[in-house]
Amino acid sequence: MSDEESAKTLSVQIANQIVNVANTRLEDGAAASEIAAGLRHAAANFSAFALYQSEADANEAQRSVEEFVKFFEYYLERHAPTDKPQGGLYQLIEDAKNEI
Repeated sequence: MSDEESAKTLSVQIANQIVNVANTRLEDGAAASEIAAGLRHAAANFSAFALYQSEADANEAQRSVEEFVKFFEYYLERHAPTDKPQGGLYQLIEDAKNEI
């Protein structure tokens, strides 16, 4: 396993640990929106700390923001409801897409 693969594995493990903490707080009755706000706050705080602990160039902060947006878009799609309305206008649009 390369160093890059190892780092990705470690980052996923850490992310899963943090999500487990968030899920526990959810089970305890905290609002999902408040937990998400806390996670964003923590991610921004620690990311800024990590940036200044490394010898990263000035563009690293922008790359971190872009990476967050990519992760967020991926998980938005992954967590989107799968129940789609059938028939009517929805079906007409789907039929039109499939014929192109």
